[in-house]
Amino acid sequence: MNPLTDCYRSAAERLTAAAQSLGFADLPDPIPLRLRTDTGTLASGLAPALAGRGDADALAGRLAGGLTLEDTPFDRGEAQGRLVLLHISPRWLREMAETLAVGPLPPLPPMEQGARDRRDLRFLLSYTARRCRTLAERPGPQAEELPPSLVLRLASPPGDREGERGLMLAYWSLPPDVRRDAALAGAVSRRAGEDYDRFFR
Repeated sequence: MNPLTDCYRSAAERLTAAAQSLGFADLPDPIPLRLRTDTGTLASGLAPALAGRGDADALAGRLAGGLTLEDTPFDRGEAQGRLVLLHISPRWLREMAETLAVGPLPPLPPMEQGARDRRDLRFLLSYTARRCRTLAERPGPQAEELPPSLVLRLASPPGDREGERGLMLAYWSLPPDVRRDAALAGAVSRRAGEDYDRFFR
């Protein structure tokens, strides 16, 4: 199962259990969920779907209070207005980066000759795969926190060329101490090598 699919499934199960504990039986299918990659949060509009014209803010608070999050990717849930927010834990993000970094890596693509322009996807992928593999093989200290947006994008199925270019550039925009995290660098190296094969071989 795709890691993000597992996150959605787990959130839907926890929200379903919380709603049923409050006496709701007729629940929307699927449970409304939207991922905020920048914060690593799943936001649910289940409360307004159940409250109708009632007090969705109060129901969101009761749903959040009824969540049990043990053995899930989430470390806390809270109400924010009419929404219930489930926050993906730093531990899960760390485990996901480590999972995405392991296993046989694709062969390194050749370094492209000519102008080394990060706007050129062929060069960007080749350069990123090599630099990140070096960081992964000579691990430095772990970053205190991994950026949710980048880890979640790495865990998502590959997209089009522009999307993958944005992903690589997002990595290079991180502070150096985060870029040197071996798990994150290994995950990015794998993705860059696979994307090079996908787009240019």
